[in-house]
Order: sequence, then structure tokens, then C-alpha cells
Amino acid sequence: MNYQPRYGHSEDCWFRIGNYGVSTTVFVVGLGVISMIVWAVEGVYGPLFRHLALVSDGFSVGSVLEGDLWRLCTWPIPNQPSIWTIILLAIFYMLGNQLERMLGRWRFALFLIFLTIVPAVIVTVVEAISGIEGWVTGLRMVEVGVLVAFVAHFSNVRFWPGIPGWVIVVVILGLDVLQAIARRDEYLLVVLICTVAVALLGIRSFGFATQLSWVPKLSLFLSVDRSTARARRVSSTRRRSRDQHLRVVLAPEEPTSPEVDALLDQVASEGLDSLSSKQRKQLEVYSKRLRRRNPRR
Repeated sequence: MNYQPRYGHSEDCWFRIGNYGVSTTVFVVGLGVISMIVWAVEGVYGPLFRHLALVSDGFSVGSVLEGDLWRLCTWPIPNQPSIWTIILLAIFYMLGNQLERMLGRWRFALFLIFLTIVPAVIVTVVEAISGIEGWVTGLRMVEVGVLVAFVAHFSNVRFWPGIPGWVIVVVILGLDVLQAIARRDEYLLVVLICTVAVALLGIRSFGFATQLSWVPKLSLFLSVDRSTARARRVSSTRRRSRDQHLRVVLAPEEPTSPEVDALLDQVASEGLDSLSSKQRKQLEVYSKRLRRRNPRR
């Protein structure tokens, strides 16, 4: 990937804590960390789990069918403290930051909302019709949706140590399906299938993962696209003014290499912050070479 995430940048964050911008990804990860601490203080299956988790009405702790509609939105909040949860949050942070930069903060937030609510609504309807029982809680399913969407768009991505992304997705989904079947957990199986479907439909409807032509592209997000386009135009204006000094140094009449041309195109479209440290050094070297040729600049 030639894609460099910008962490905590002003265009991507909702608010700031000191000098650090809190984006949707950072907020969700922070909420997950806090929920682990609360879970530990309360004990196993304390009030945090009992009042927020998505459960069927056979557990005698309340359910959506019994009127607890907030569970459709709150079930990813309770996260059990464990090393696996830490790894899950780390993966969500890395992939979520890149998806949020690609989609924009509004569309990424909407994407997470759909990943949360749609599977919960569908499994509740299935529960009402067929009487299946089970429960689901934590960011595990949301993280699966983010992973599926990420690999669906970056189809050639490889994860350490060189494993293709689609192999990782197949293995994870395969293990989840096998575990659900082994436990006869139809409830979790329905949530998993719905999560994958929402992730693919969402990333396609936002105009990405174009190679997945077999996935329908819905027109659900057109109004969001317009607002995002306006935000990008404003951001582009800011970037142009911020990058004026670069255009002075890199004069258009000077010949450039294809690599430098590619870097200039990236700066013009995404700003200086999109460059890696290696790319910045490459531009600095070229700038110094131009100054030596044209001292009056």
C-alpha cells in the first residue's frame, strides 16, 4: 500500500485533547479500554454486561424483545479484559485509522453504526421468528466488519509476514463459523453473516472495492457523499495555501523525475502530511539540488 495514515489530524478528528485529535477510531478504541477497566471492577457479567449486551430473552437480564431497544446500539461497548481484546483493539486501531482517512470521518462513523445496528436488528427479528437464543457483546464483530471492508478494497494487501489479506479473512471467518457451529450458536452465526454482508455492501456503496462487481452498490449514501465532497473541497483549499512554499521551491519549469512527479501529485491531492518520512527526505534532497542550481530562489 502507498497509503500513509494521518493520526489525529485536524481534518479527521471530532475534538482535541491537548494536542491530540480524537477521531472515530481513537474514540472507539478508548471506549473499549475504559470498558475493560469497568468490566474488571464490576466482575464477570456485571451491570455493564447485563444492561448493554445484546442477549436473547432467555437470559432473564432483559432483551430487545422485552423493550431494551438501546441494546441494538450498545452491545459493542462491554469488552472483557484479556490479551485477545488488546490485540483486537490494536488491529481495529490500525485498520480503522486507514479506513477513516479513506472514507472520511462522517462516512466511517456511519459505517460503524450500520455494522452495529443492522446485524443486531436482523438477529432480533430471527429470534422473534425462530426462537434462537444467544448473546453477543464487545468489538469483535465490528472489528471483523472493518477487516472485511479493508481487505475488500485493498485486495492485494499483505499482512506480516507476507500473508495475503484475503487469506487472513477466510481463516478468521472460517474459524468463527466452525466455533459457532460447534457450540450450536445460531445467534452468533446470524450476527457474523450479517456483519460480513453489511461490511461488503457498505464499502461498495461508498464507491470503493470496485473489483467486487458481484456486490450490489446501493445509493444509500449519496447525501453523505455530497457533504464529504464539500468538506474535501474546503480541505483542498487549505492544503493549497499550506503548500505554496513547496511550489516556489519546485519550479514548474525545472525537469523532474517520475518519482518526484508522483510525490508532487500526492502533495497536491492529499497534502504534505500524507508523505512518509522517506518521501519527505526525497523531496528535501530534490529541493536542495534546485537551490544549488538556482541560488536566487
